[in-house]
Amino acid sequence: MTCFPCWPNSASATPASDDEILPGNSNERQKNKVRIDNDNQGAPSKSEYARETGKELLDVLEAVAEQIPVPGVAIAIKMANNLIRTCENSHATLEQAEVLKKRIKNLAIILVNELKGKKAEEIEGKLRTDIEQLESDLKYIRSKLDEIAAQNTFLVVLYQKLNEDKVRGCVERLSTALESFNLSRQIADADALDRLSEQIITFYKQQQVTLDEIQLSTRNIEKKFENVERNMESVQAILAEKRYQGDSSNGSSPRRGVIPVAPDIFFGRDAIVNGFAHTLVSQKTSMARICLLGPGGMGKTSIARAVLNHQSVIQHFGEESRVWVPCVKATSVSLLKDTLYDSLGLSLNTGDPLQDILHDLKSSKSPIILLLDNFETPWNLHSQAEVQDILLQLAKLQHVALFVTMRSFEPPGDGIHWVSIHLEAVDKEASDCIYSEIHPAGAMDPGLSSLLEEVGHMPLAITLMAKLGRKMGYMPAKLLELYKQAGTAFLHLGGDAQRSMDICIGLSVESQPMKDSPSAAKLLSILALLPVGTTLEALSRWWVGDMPETSISLGLGTLLDTSLVEKRGDTYVVLPVIRRYVLDPGRFPQNIWESTVQMACAYLKKHNASLGESNYLAHKNARSLEEANLQGILLETTAPDPDTIEALLILSEHQYQTRPRLEVVQHALELTKKSEDQRFYAEELYWNGKNLWRLDHYEAAIKQFHLAREGFLLMSEPKRAADALYWIANVSMNTDSEDFQRIFEEALAEFRSLAHPAGIAMCQIVLLSQWDAQSIPSLTTTWEFCISNNLLIQKADCAWWLTQTCINLGRFDEAKQWGLIALDEGNQVNKQTFDAYWNLGQISIALGDYDKAVEYIMEGLESSKAFGRPLNIARILFQLGRVWMKKGQKDDAPGAFTETLKYCEMLQESWEGLSMQRACRFYLDKLENPSREPNDDEMEDLEVLGAREDYETVGIAE
Repeated sequence: MTCFPCWPNSASATPASDDEILPGNSNERQKNKVRIDNDNQGAPSKSEYARETGKELLDVLEAVAEQIPVPGVAIAIKMANNLIRTCENSHATLEQAEVLKKRIKNLAIILVNELKGKKAEEIEGKLRTDIEQLESDLKYIRSKLDEIAAQNTFLVVLYQKLNEDKVRGCVERLSTALESFNLSRQIADADALDRLSEQIITFYKQQQVTLDEIQLSTRNIEKKFENVERNMESVQAILAEKRYQGDSSNGSSPRRGVIPVAPDIFFGRDAIVNGFAHTLVSQKTSMARICLLGPGGMGKTSIARAVLNHQSVIQHFGEESRVWVPCVKATSVSLLKDTLYDSLGLSLNTGDPLQDILHDLKSSKSPIILLLDNFETPWNLHSQAEVQDILLQLAKLQHVALFVTMRSFEPPGDGIHWVSIHLEAVDKEASDCIYSEIHPAGAMDPGLSSLLEEVGHMPLAITLMAKLGRKMGYMPAKLLELYKQAGTAFLHLGGDAQRSMDICIGLSVESQPMKDSPSAAKLLSILALLPVGTTLEALSRWWVGDMPETSISLGLGTLLDTSLVEKRGDTYVVLPVIRRYVLDPGRFPQNIWESTVQMACAYLKKHNASLGESNYLAHKNARSLEEANLQGILLETTAPDPDTIEALLILSEHQYQTRPRLEVVQHALELTKKSEDQRFYAEELYWNGKNLWRLDHYEAAIKQFHLAREGFLLMSEPKRAADALYWIANVSMNTDSEDFQRIFEEALAEFRSLAHPAGIAMCQIVLLSQWDAQSIPSLTTTWEFCISNNLLIQKADCAWWLTQTCINLGRFDEAKQWGLIALDEGNQVNKQTFDAYWNLGQISIALGDYDKAVEYIMEGLESSKAFGRPLNIARILFQLGRVWMKKGQKDDAPGAFTETLKYCEMLQESWEGLSMQRACRFYLDKLENPSREPNDDEMEDLEVLGAREDYETVGIAE
């Protein structure tokens, strides 16, 4: 297979995103300035402030400092106290803020204690110089904190833990100040500081400075600062006006942020990239609003990079008018504004960043595209209304195109007409190309397909797997084995931990909306246990217990908004890689697991009708609806709980009737061995035998029926023992054994002794079918016996055997009547009917009605493939090849016979499979060589298969 990449992949220019989780690189402005909105918090009350900081001491320090005859001391202490109050008013949880507060307080105590009561001439010149430096340092620290606080709103920065490094820088600056001040060395511990504090307060009281004087002094200083602030605001306004004038006059373009290059390795997204590019460049009156939605790891950022680097987009917008805005770090409204500000490369600074942004965009005469990558970060804030207002103001600018990527199910912002796509996994071919491009050595490994399926064809997961395989020398089969053992944490080993699936998924699982929705986490855990997802109705009725409907709806809304689940039609599904993350034993709640297992058992017990019962169809459909989920849950159980084993029994019987498989029944056998419950063990052996027979493993099936019979006899259950004996005989018919008739007779005798009508009918149907004319009246008598005893399933079986007998006798008109009856009777009891279609196809071929034969055969082929039994599929395909030959479709017939041979290879224990192999090879040879005639063995095979009339006219259509 040839793989053609859609666009390049460059790790060096990859932005922080949901698909490529890399540390953000703040520019100089981000290092020195972060604005944070804080409209919801007020300053602490006086009583709170007194309890938390010791207001008396702070006031005393300021009052004593007013009397120290050294210029700058009072201002320095005032500034120090204001910094303390700033930290206190923030209610900060940031560790460095607490350190900063304590160091400022200690410095103020040391300084005031050293200078209290001294005259100007008593203070050394070196100390005066240190005080001047201290004042300068405090001013610098205050200016930095003001920039961080963004108009004294320090709370948000600290609470969000976004500026730990910036506050730490202030602490380091203050430490340097303390060292240069040279007095901190005199203080050894906290007790000493407490003693100094007491000395200062005592000194203050001895000087008899009244509280009114302190307050008056404080107010005077505050007024001075207010005047300074007003003067600064005036200066800022003047400078802003000059900048506005300068911007409009010089017409220079702003310096935009760097656009990440398109990735090298990327497949399967051509249609999306080209479609978005066309939408962006084809808008004439107003620019497009595009939204790319989906879970982390699907490649939203990579698609955005490809679109912005599409040649038509570059030509339409130009180099400087494509603006990349990485929103992954915008964890507040102010940081969103700053991110926009920096991405646009603005220099205008009026103190209102949004107005600066809008002014810049409005002043542009050419079209601009803003790519808001990972927009879920600001959108999921509590202040969503403010974020929406920003988005709406941007959307009003008709010459500005908006391109949003976010982890969500719905686009953001009411009133914006979005062109949106919910991104899903790439197809199998694209995922194979991604892996092969990165790890060529693993491209031909037979385990690659299973590995890609296990990670749900998610681009990021494929990329990480391929890199890990290349780095460690692992082939896909080994990667799959290790991934199943370790889960998503295994992908950390790829050397690209910042992009690992754990980090990518964790951003959604630990997002603010998930924290705000208690029901969402529980729903995610439950849905993760359901491999194919489920509907809202089934979720509410069965899987979530007593959770209120409103909580379910709100929780699902949150999971959709964070793209932790997908909605496919009416079904809510957790993607495979996210399931693996959620189900990690280290984080998955045990109580959720236990309750979900109980729900699965209760579901199966509720829908436990067997074939032949009046409510069978409704129960079968209910089981089928949740079958994959029920199987996924129950296969993970290890405790031999009776309820679990009983549920596995119900599921084993269901799969025998619908699509035979062995995992469930054999897992049940393992649990019953632990439980030492002989009844359960015998039942599981019995259903294991029936599923093995359906899969044409005859010898193994016979062995299981023998063991089951022994168990039933030990438990004195003669009816179940006789039933097992019947199945030993029934399966033996498919082998070379000649004992099956004797075993049927033994089973019939046991059923008669038990007066068991159904068992009697089952045995008589087979024993009376001798393929001769005398069989028809005998079988007709059995048919009437089934009617009189209301044996609906056996009645349908008897009609099928009558059909087969009539075919064997060449009485095709009569065979057709019984064939239609068999089909109708089977449908009435919801029995599998592919054998009835097979017979009707044979009959139509014999009657020369080839079009009707194709109709019957195609019906049978569809149902037999859905069921999955190799023998049935081979029978149907063989008939299809025959009818195409007779219709003269020589190009189609070889394909049918070749497919038949593939299924016959699975039938090594079946005499019928060997006969079909030889017959197919004869037909294929006959199609190449029309004069070819069958030998004696081949003619015998054709006769056994009901195709004896074909050999004379094979490949010839009259």
